[in-house]
Amino acid sequence: MNNLFSLAKSGLSVAQSALNVVGSNLTNGMTETYSRRNIVIGELGGLSTANGFYGYGAKVSNVNRAYDAFANQQLRGSVSNWASLNGRMEQLSDIDDMLGDESDNISVSMNNLFKSMAALSLTPDDGPARSAVFSSIGVMTQRFNESGKRLSALEKSTNTHIEQSVKDINSFTDQLAEVNKQLERAQAQNSTPPADLLDQRDALLEKMSEQIGINVTENNITGRVDVTLQDGRPLVFGDSSHKLEASPSNEDPTKTIVSYRDSNGTLTQIDEQAITKGRLSGLFKFRREDLEVARHELDQIAFQISSRMNEQHRQGFDPEGNPGGDLFSLPAIKAIANSNNISKNDLGAITVSNFRDVRSENYSIEFDGTNWNVNGEDGRLVKQIPMGAASLEFDGITIDLTGISASAGDKFSLNPMAGYAEGISRAIKSPQEFAAADLSGSGVGNNLNLEEMLKIQNEKLIGGNTLTEAYSSLVGKIGANARAVKSGITSAEIDLDTKYNVKQALSGVDMNEETVNMQMYMQYYQANAQILQTANTLFDSLLSIK
Repeated sequence: MNNLFSLAKSGLSVAQSALNVVGSNLTNGMTETYSRRNIVIGELGGLSTANGFYGYGAKVSNVNRAYDAFANQQLRGSVSNWASLNGRMEQLSDIDDMLGDESDNISVSMNNLFKSMAALSLTPDDGPARSAVFSSIGVMTQRFNESGKRLSALEKSTNTHIEQSVKDINSFTDQLAEVNKQLERAQAQNSTPPADLLDQRDALLEKMSEQIGINVTENNITGRVDVTLQDGRPLVFGDSSHKLEASPSNEDPTKTIVSYRDSNGTLTQIDEQAITKGRLSGLFKFRREDLEVARHELDQIAFQISSRMNEQHRQGFDPEGNPGGDLFSLPAIKAIANSNNISKNDLGAITVSNFRDVRSENYSIEFDGTNWNVNGEDGRLVKQIPMGAASLEFDGITIDLTGISASAGDKFSLNPMAGYAEGISRAIKSPQEFAAADLSGSGVGNNLNLEEMLKIQNEKLIGGNTLTEAYSSLVGKIGANARAVKSGITSAEIDLDTKYNVKQALSGVDMNEETVNMQMYMQYYQANAQILQTANTLFDSLLSIK
């Protein structure tokens, strides 16, 4: 009789535990980070007799958390890949839309300028035709300015996104270090890491992988994880975390860089190209392969059309017989002093000696204590001159070094065309200042200089391309990048869905399955309650015997 009561009691206890587990699964079935719990039921033991073995009932052997480390790793990798492409596309789409606007872009405004000039060429003294040219010049410079400012705004936006990504990563590493501490403490006390902490751990790892590519090493006993960057440097080691830091570049304060702070507190700049996964990777790639290309080539087009038109315009004369001046006002060329320079002095005035030789390239200029050295973007030595030289000349520009005091190790960065799209403006103040004529033959009222200016639209000014061809090439490059990224996102989304579904199949909650389980355990509970009732009935029958 006692054994029958024990059987019923153990069965009811197990059934109640099973219903708690199922109830937890159903309640958290819509929680994205929740992993299904599975109850493991075992025998409670029993008694061997001459008549056979009699069991004592059932017990809860364990409550397992459904988890597959490989599936989680695969999902994190897929999240990192998708986030990289998405982070890049969020910024790239803005440039693609701007350049690809066929109704209102720089190419359209350049063509409209040449059309208005062609119309003026038919009647060089016509006032309305001159006004149309004057207006077209203003519209074109405005289009360059707007596009340049939009790219500058995108650079600032990218910097902000990079800073936010670094903040998120640091927040996740701190939280994960704290979870590691709690997991090891719980394991020491209970021999089993709590399932809710393991869910929290995996959610943090997934969020971290969305921001940056990571490698994860898991301790299967305690549940602790150690996290490293792709290059092996630790982000989380047990209950300690290492920080990333976003800051302005020493070479260019308008560019935000990311550095790693090691256990000694030393900051080391991260190689952007070594970061290949996560949102941070996409932002770096956008800045390097999309934004920088767009800015360089747009500035180059602005520089070449304004410099060449100025050159030709200065050879002409306006209707009053005055020689033509500059058609466009050009922004000053500036070198950026490295913030670590000892002397804290700027370079002297930078002028263009031959605009045809000027390159849209990021140069590095360094004083080594004996010589001034100019290196190209690829590291090649472009020019070297000794200390004390009056000027530094290379690739069509001249830098005045008169009176410049520099210390060994001082560095400067320079792109001669930087800011041209954003900075050019119309120099002439009225339509009458436009110098359409020359004095070679038929007087001031001719269109001979204007005819030479019209030929500029067909000149191969940029890498063997005309101005419109150069713009079309830029549009093509950015458009091709955008299409490739969009295609990559589509594939990444399919892969992400696949990996997510695999993880869910292994550790997610199937509401229908849990409903069936609940009905089964309810019947199990009722059956054990019936055993208890039967035991009570038998006991009452024994008591009623006289």
